[in-house]
Amino acid sequence: MSTFIYEAYDRDGHLVKGEWSGEKREDAVEYISKQSLTPVTVKKIKPKSESVGLGGITLFERISSVDILFLVRNLATTIKAGLSIIEALDIIAADAEKKIMKSILQEVKADIKNGQPLSSAFEAHAKTFPPVFIGMIKAGESSGQLDKTLNDLAKYLTREYSLRSRIRVALAYPIILVVGSIAVIALLLVFVLPRMASSFASSRVELPLVTRFFIGISNVITWSYTVDIIVLAFLTWFVFFFNRTIMGKRFFSWVMAKTPVIKDVIKRVSIVRFARTFGNLMGGGLSAVESLELAGVSIGNNLYSEAIQKTIVDIKNGMTISDALSKYPDLFPRILISLIVVGERTGTLHEVLGTFADFYDEEVDNSLKSLTSMLEPMLLLVMGLIVGAIAISIILPIYKLVGSFT
Repeated sequence: MSTFIYEAYDRDGHLVKGEWSGEKREDAVEYISKQSLTPVTVKKIKPKSESVGLGGITLFERISSVDILFLVRNLATTIKAGLSIIEALDIIAADAEKKIMKSILQEVKADIKNGQPLSSAFEAHAKTFPPVFIGMIKAGESSGQLDKTLNDLAKYLTREYSLRSRIRVALAYPIILVVGSIAVIALLLVFVLPRMASSFASSRVELPLVTRFFIGISNVITWSYTVDIIVLAFLTWFVFFFNRTIMGKRFFSWVMAKTPVIKDVIKRVSIVRFARTFGNLMGGGLSAVESLELAGVSIGNNLYSEAIQKTIVDIKNGMTISDALSKYPDLFPRILISLIVVGERTGTLHEVLGTFADFYDEEVDNSLKSLTSMLEPMLLLVMGLIVGAIAISIILPIYKLVGSFT
C-alpha cells in the first residue's frame, strides 16, 4: 500500500490538496476524478514505516506476536465500548510504541476510509499479520459480532503464545549446552591441538590412533579459513533459509517425523495447533473448507499442511471431515477423529475441538518434560565423550614423551 499526495482544481477553480492511499498512481487519478476534481500533480510519498530519522530508526523494527496480541485485545475492548473502528484505530495508534505499528494502523485506517473492510485492510499487510488473524476478523465482520470474535482471537493468540513460550523454555538449556560444547570443541581443535601437534612432530613420538584422528580433523579445519567460512555460510543458509522453501519444509518435516522422541513432541504440538485453530475459525463463522485452509497454513508442519490440503479436496467431493482425516492415522490420532465424528453429529464441532486442544495441551507439557529429561543427559554424555576423547588425544602423547626421558 502506497500513499499519494495530490493537488487538484475543484469546479470553482480553487486549488485543493489531499492524500490518498492505494496501489497505483492511476488509481489515485481515478479517485481524484470521481471527486469532481481536476488533478494537477499526483506524487507518491515514502511510507513512514520505511523512513529512517534522527528520532528513531524503524528499519529493523518488527511486530512480534505479543504486539499483535495487544492490538487484538485493545481492538476488542474499544469496539465493545461502542467506539467506531476508525476511533479505535486512532486511539491504539496513538498509544503504540513502535513506529512501524503506528504506520500500519494509519494505513489500515486510510483503507477503511476508502471503503475497504477491516479484514481487507489488514490483509494488505499479510506478511505482518498471520492468516488466522485476518480470517477471524473476516468471520467477525460476516457474523456482525466483531467484538466477540476479537475476544476469541485474543484467547487463541494467548494460548498460542503460551505454547511457543513453553517450547522455547524447554529447549533453551539443551541449545545452550550444545552451543557451549561446540565452542569448547572448536577451541581445542583450532587453537590447542595444532600447537601440540607441532610439539609432537618435533619430538618424533609415535602418536596414538586417537591423536592422529583428531589431528587430521584439526588439519582439515585449519587448512583454509576461507573454506571454513564458505562451509559455515552454507550451513547457515541450509538451516535458516532452505527451511523456508517448499523442498526445505518437506525435508525438515520428514527428518523431524523420523527422529525418536522429538517426533512425538512435534506431532502433539501440531495436533494442538490444528484443533485449536480449526475450532476457533469454525466457531467464528467460517466454513469448514476456509477453516481448514487457514489451519493448514498456521500449523507450521509441512506433513500436516499437505494432508489438510488433500482433506479439503475430499470434503469438496462430498466426504465428511472425520472420514477425510481418518485417511491419515499417523498424523491424526483416533481419539481426535472420534471427537470430530461426535461434533459433526451434534453440531458442536468447534466446542469439541477447543476442549480437545485444552486437554492435549497437558500431553504437550508431558512430552516436553520427557524430551528435556532425555536430551540433557544424552547431550552431556555425547559432548563429554567428545571433549574427553580430545583431551585424551593430547594427554597420551605427553605421557609417552615424558616416559621417553625417564
